[in-house]
Amino acid sequence: MEIQIKNRKAMRKLLIIVISLLITDSLFGQGYQWQAEVEKNDSSGFYKVDLNPSIVSKLNSQFYDIRIKDEKGTAIPYFLEKEPFSVTKRVFKEYQIIEKIKWRNGATVLVVENQHKDTINNIQLQIKNFDVRKRLELAGSDDYKNWYTIKENYTFRVADGQHTTSEVKSLNFPYTDYKYYRIVIYDWFSLPINVMKIGYYDSYKEEGKFTKLEHSTIERFDSVKTKETYIKVNFQEKPYFDKLVIKADEPTYYYRNAKICIQRKDKKGKTHYDVIDYITLNSNSDFTSYFSDFKYEDFYIIIENEDNPPLEKVSIEAYQLNRYLITHLELAKKYKLVFSNEEIQVRPNYDITHFKNKIRDDIPLLTTDNISTIRYKEKKKKTTSTLWMWSAIGVVALLLAYMSYKMISEMEKDK
Repeated sequence: MEIQIKNRKAMRKLLIIVISLLITDSLFGQGYQWQAEVEKNDSSGFYKVDLNPSIVSKLNSQFYDIRIKDEKGTAIPYFLEKEPFSVTKRVFKEYQIIEKIKWRNGATVLVVENQHKDTINNIQLQIKNFDVRKRLELAGSDDYKNWYTIKENYTFRVADGQHTTSEVKSLNFPYTDYKYYRIVIYDWFSLPINVMKIGYYDSYKEEGKFTKLEHSTIERFDSVKTKETYIKVNFQEKPYFDKLVIKADEPTYYYRNAKICIQRKDKKGKTHYDVIDYITLNSNSDFTSYFSDFKYEDFYIIIENEDNPPLEKVSIEAYQLNRYLITHLELAKKYKLVFSNEEIQVRPNYDITHFKNKIRDDIPLLTTDNISTIRYKEKKKKTTSTLWMWSAIGVVALLLAYMSYKMISEMEKDK
């Protein structure tokens, strides 16, 4: 009897091992499921490959499972870049020097015109390198006759541009909007310094570039009982959107509290709505909410109507911040992207990631085309799985026969 129990335990262990092998085979060997052709490049160099939403939505949540390959199937090093929501940029705007004279006391006078009367708080002077002490003052005028002081006793002690023959010096002051600015540089005890350009730095905010997501479906239900509108938004794949815009055309004036939720059911089958964000919809403007790679394929917008009629003609738009694959491509070679691979869970380790700041921002942009499934991968997977399955069944059958024989033999001995 004891031997029979041991044999049964051994059979259980064997079955567990075989099942584990079958499960392992179903999990691994998947390979890349999709591919897309990369637009032909016209020279060797660095390029941005645009990853449109149809590609991004097929990647895993870390965006690790994508590669770019050449005609021979060799993987090319790359790194991914995503547009920021916004970035503050500075641009140098040069003024025309309308007068440059020398006063009798030895001072150099420079007058520039702020043609559009922009409001500014700085003037930049590009000056040839020097190593002397200079005192400056700044005045402003709207009619070129009456001058008003802005700031006095600026001091420049040295201009030493790193690895260049000039340096930009700043005159900072409170915001003003004069049409003319007069800069006086006192040269009492030395020759004048060489002012090459005069201008100012203007700062502005540049919004990131978005792409609208397509192929979403919207269902709605107005509940009289709860006085709420339930709007279900469904995407066929993970949307990874960064911006959500909600619009309603009717009524003319409205102000409604709402929430963005994920639906789930508990063990008893009861439906719950987990709130991701509380929002307010009103007729003054379209509602815009920002996320970071929102991954849920299905979500709900629940609008509290109170005693008001439900909103009509509600539209919902989702947008992804643009993503790019940055890589170095060779002329006269064809490239393609392969992506969506369950086996890949870690970021590829390429040297190029250490040199991101060496690559210009204005490199050419390439698009992708002809997104298609990789058919041969599926065929290979099916054949391999079939062989494993029949082999495992054969092994189990043989072992069961052997174990049965052993058990019968032991039982005969016990008799």
